[in-house]
Amino acid sequence: MSRQRQHWLILLVLILSGFALRLFQLNQASLRGDEAFTVLHWMREPLSQTLSSIVTIDPQPPLAYAIYYIYGQIVGSQESVVRFLPAFLNLIGIPALYAIGKRLGSRPIGYIAALLFAISPAILWHAQDARNYPLWAAAAAVSLWLGLVALNRQRLIDWVLFIAASAVACYLYYLQLFFVAVLNLYVIFIYWHNRKL
Repeated sequence: MSRQRQHWLILLVLILSGFALRLFQLNQASLRGDEAFTVLHWMREPLSQTLSSIVTIDPQPPLAYAIYYIYGQIVGSQESVVRFLPAFLNLIGIPALYAIGKRLGSRPIGYIAALLFAISPAILWHAQDARNYPLWAAAAAVSLWLGLVALNRQRLIDWVLFIAASAVACYLYYLQLFFVAVLNLYVIFIYWHNRKL
């Protein structure tokens, strides 16, 4: 087997293992408080009504509302169905963490980063939670990876993709703005440091 095939096989095993862990006992517990709120308000009420009450009822960014509303209209709002969406979308974080680890270190570091994201109890718990946090965790990882790619390649398309991914992450969880700010400070530091050399 070629090294390239081994690489893809390892990554596939990590993703499938992460998926199995996210699905394990997915509907064992009944919906928790915030999850019940997601089903009752985000998935069942008209989207316009939900979005107009963001400030007063549940101050979360609007993209999560829209995603859950559309998903609920298509597949319904049974417990396991509701929890499947965040469990599935959270998987995007596994290859994103691999790419970050590889870019910042090496391929083995990428595997370790992906493995930790795949099996982390905190990530797994949130991945089974029908809220915006598991979606944001994956989007934040993709945003960071695209930011590192943009820094390295210095191409307009890479910066556009980074900005788009960061916007998606910000519309899933407001604290993403701090991640974007830190990455911008890092960019400023890198440019300042390189100018001194």
